[in-house]
Amino acid sequence: MKKIQAITLSAKWKERIFLLTMMAIPVAHFLVFFVYINLDTVALSFQSLDRSPSSSGEYIFVGWQNYREIFRGLTSPYSVFTKAIRNSLLLFALNNFVLLPLGILFAYLLHRKMPLAGAFRVIFYLPSIVSIVVLTMLFSFVFDSTNGIINPVLERLGLGHIIPEDGWLRSRDTAMKMVLLYCFWAGIGGNIPLLSGAIQRIPEELREAGRLDGVGFFGELWHIVIPLIGTTVSTLYMFGTTVIFTIFLQPKLLTGGGPDGETYTIALYIVESIRESGELTMGATVGILCALIGTPIVAITKRLLEKIFPTYEY
Repeated sequence: MKKIQAITLSAKWKERIFLLTMMAIPVAHFLVFFVYINLDTVALSFQSLDRSPSSSGEYIFVGWQNYREIFRGLTSPYSVFTKAIRNSLLLFALNNFVLLPLGILFAYLLHRKMPLAGAFRVIFYLPSIVSIVVLTMLFSFVFDSTNGIINPVLERLGLGHIIPEDGWLRSRDTAMKMVLLYCFWAGIGGNIPLLSGAIQRIPEELREAGRLDGVGFFGELWHIVIPLIGTTVSTLYMFGTTVIFTIFLQPKLLTGGGPDGETYTIALYIVESIRESGELTMGATVGILCALIGTPIVAITKRLLEKIFPTYEY
C-alpha cells in the first residue's frame, strides 16, 4: 500500500514539474516582452539621450519635455506628426467604411454563384496571399514614369496633362492618393474568405424563408445575412480600427514616407523618429500616447459593436 502511495505521489510531482516547465516559457515571454517592455517604454518617454560632450550616451530624466514637443507639433499644420495622424485616419476610414462593406457585398455575390464566381474569388483573394514587398514593387512599376504602363495609356487618351512632373509616388498632390489606391487594390479581397465562411454557415432554410416572404436581394443581405454574420463583421471592424496605430509598411515601401512626410502614418512616424534620431524616447512617447488614446477607442468600439451585432445562435 505504501509503495502504491509513493508511486502515486511521485507521478503527481512529475506532472506538476512538467506543467510548471511548460508554463515557464509563456510566463517568461509575458514578463519580458509585455511587462518589462511596456514599463521600460513608459520610463523612456520621460527621458532623453544626453548629448553633452562629456556624456557616455546615457539617457537622462527630462520630465514632460517629450510630451510637450509632441503637443507643440500638433498645433502646427506643417508638422509631420499631424500629417501622420491624418493619413492614419484616412487608412482607417478606407479599411472600415470602404473595404469592409465591399467585402461583405462581394462575399455575398460569390455565395450567390454570380457568373464567373470562381475566377472572381481568385482575383479578389490573390493580392492578399502575395508578399507585400512583391505587390508594392509591382504597383510601383505600373506607375513608374519611365517603364510604367499607366503614363503611356494616359498620353494616348489625351490625358497626359494630369501626369505629375515628379511622378505619381513622389508628388505632394498624388503620393498619398497612390498609397490609398494601393491599399484599396491589395486589401479589397482580404476579408472575403472570412466573410464567405461566415455566410456559408448560415442555414439555407433561413434564406429560403425570407425569399418565400418576398425578401429581395438587398433585403436578404441587410436583414438576414449581415445580422447573422455580425460577429465576424465586428471582429474585422475591430482589426480595422487598429490600423490607425499599426500600418506603416505600405507607405514605407511605396514612398518612404515622402515627399516631405506627406505619406507618414503614426506607426511610420515612430519607426522613422527612432531611425533618424538614434534614440528611442520620442518613439516611446508617441507609443504611450497611442496606447492611452487607442485603448478607450477600442473598448468603446467593442461595446458599440456588441450592441449593433448581437450574437445569434443558429
